[in-house]
Amino acid sequence: MKCLMELDSSRFGLTWKEKLAYLGFKFAAASEGDSARVTLKHIFEPGMYIREMTIPAEMLFIGRPHLIGHRCELVSGRILLITEDAKTHLEAPAELWSKPGYMMCLYSKTDVVGRTYHPVPQTSGYAIHDLEAEIFGPIDELVALGQAVREKIHAIEALENAA
Repeated sequence: MKCLMELDSSRFGLTWKEKLAYLGFKFAAASEGDSARVTLKHIFEPGMYIREMTIPAEMLFIGRPHLIGHRCELVSGRILLITEDAKTHLEAPAELWSKPGYMMCLYSKTDVVGRTYHPVPQTSGYAIHDLEAEIFGPIDELVALGQAVREKIHAIEALENAA
């Protein structure tokens, strides 16, 4: 399996989003059932939709692209936040603000609880699926991108091996 460091090589010419999509695709296939260990709780407060996730220790978590920026809070635990430019160790309490296009990538060093905060005009009458579709890019597109990147990598490696 290609690790993130190997994917940084210029030989594949991948964008950050392509790298994360590929890793998400590979890890999803390799760890069927691990995603069931991540729990998601939906909380509504006046004017706010809060998504609370519990992620077990020693898990690589790759989120979907954020369509709108929002507050992300590490409520408890310790993580390694992985971005295109850096790897940052964070311990709760901590927070950051995402931007459109941002994809959360982290390694949980301990069990963690994280929350994201999304303004909404009312506190009821929402379908969770509809809210998430407004906040995050579709998972199907990310999976398709991961598959396309896998095919690109295999084609490059086949050409290198044939030479």
